[in-house]
Amino acid sequence: MAPPLNDHPPLLAAPRDGRVTDPARRAPAAAGLIAFAVYLRTLLPGTAFGDWGEMQTVPHVLGIAHPTGYPTYLITAWLGQLIPVGSVAFRANAVSAVSVSLTIAVIVAIGLVLGVRPFIAVGGALCLAAVTTVWAAATAAEVNGLHVLFVALLLHRALIWEDQRRPRDLFLGGLLTGLALGNHLLTLFVAPFIGLFVLWTGRHEVLRRPVVLMAGIATLLIGLSVYLYIPIAASRAPALAYNHPVTLETVWWLVSGAQFRGQFDFLSPAGPVDLVRNLPALWSLLVARATIVLPTLGLIGLVVLLRRRPAFGLTVGAILIGSAYLWASYLRLEHYLLVAWLVLAIGFMTALDSSADRLDGLARSIRAKRGGRQVPSAGGLVVGLAAAVFATGLAASNWGESDRSDDVGAEVFVATAWRVLPPDAAILTPWDVSTPLWHSQIVLGARRDVLIVDDTNIVYDGWGSRENRIASLICDRPVFIVRLDEAEVARTSAFFRVTDVVMVGIGRGGPTAVITRPLSRVAARDDRACER
Repeated sequence: MAPPLNDHPPLLAAPRDGRVTDPARRAPAAAGLIAFAVYLRTLLPGTAFGDWGEMQTVPHVLGIAHPTGYPTYLITAWLGQLIPVGSVAFRANAVSAVSVSLTIAVIVAIGLVLGVRPFIAVGGALCLAAVTTVWAAATAAEVNGLHVLFVALLLHRALIWEDQRRPRDLFLGGLLTGLALGNHLLTLFVAPFIGLFVLWTGRHEVLRRPVVLMAGIATLLIGLSVYLYIPIAASRAPALAYNHPVTLETVWWLVSGAQFRGQFDFLSPAGPVDLVRNLPALWSLLVARATIVLPTLGLIGLVVLLRRRPAFGLTVGAILIGSAYLWASYLRLEHYLLVAWLVLAIGFMTALDSSADRLDGLARSIRAKRGGRQVPSAGGLVVGLAAAVFATGLAASNWGESDRSDDVGAEVFVATAWRVLPPDAAILTPWDVSTPLWHSQIVLGARRDVLIVDDTNIVYDGWGSRENRIASLICDRPVFIVRLDEAEVARTSAFFRVTDVVMVGIGRGGPTAVITRPLSRVAARDDRACER
């Protein structure tokens, strides 16, 4: 890397020997605040479908979420929901906006530690903020924004450890790792690489003072103690407690994610095959979300980073591959690429800064040829402005797709359902549809007379099939169903009369309404069946 020039303003000069000037110290906050302003403007205003609706509701009642429990998120969101601004659902959504905005700030801080000019680091981080995958994580309640924040914090702390070797950084890193694991078990596919980096770069200190490593492990265990929340919460029998984990066996079933083991291939020989087969689709997705510029320069920058800081370059490269591997081998869920985007952003900033070095080198060469006459070295300014323009254009391009500020689909669905359902009705719904109904009933206190039966209730309460549960209710309550496809309705129609009442917009695999399905009344085929 070319040495920084003395005639640069603080925001355009590369940090010297890891030292950051006072004006540059404000760069992370500036990037985070800009991102937060955009995310707040485009935030989902209220209730959501699916997991997003669950993560708005469960923290409020200190309940238990679906596997793997996510206790760190639940406690964080509960604290966020205590702030008296807007509705409970809005506050939960805002927790995601804050988490991703802080991630953008930490990315700038990582860039500064890596020697990236502050102006370029801000521009590069704002480009990441404008990627639709990242933007989506910031505008609705979910664990993913907090997950990527923890990864960014761990990478930053690891770099500080490499440069300064302070025991407190190792202790803090251990605590962050434990809390990150309490937020999402995807941390298992990141933390080992960061741990190896920490051990390698600090091997002399660890060998000289093994107690430092032991203390780091102790803080890791302290962070992991957040999982005690699950049995404690279950003992209170909250309104929402997924599978009621009150025994050691059921707690382990929840936190280990046993329910989903049959859905992924990353622990089987099929995993590498899935990755190779899906690489073209992965590249197409990256380009669609951020144009070809960001992923291409991101990969180039990782090569540059390998030369500048080999150990860290290998670490983030391994994390990138691991993130792509997980995406390819588990349902190709786009939010599994958030960490990949974070790594690409680090590479992107590095590539931009390397370009600024080349421009400054060209300016020095011209200066030498002119006999020392002054030629401005404006590489940082030119590249920083280019990054800012690109970030602005990317944000403008992705705004329409990412703006959820007018999305009230979940509220419209709930209002329609409550209007149609008679007193003491029962409604059987899939997971995506149940969660906004739960929120309205449990958090807002609406229609407590209605029995909401989710598909998970049918499984974990031992009914065996949806039709068995309907049969148990059909003579005592008016019964209604909402199903995602016709095949499911056909199975119910084989045993009962199914009559469509009203069409409703519902979510499917996301927080917003994307399909229209009938809300239907279910009745016995023979009216005399309930007279016996």
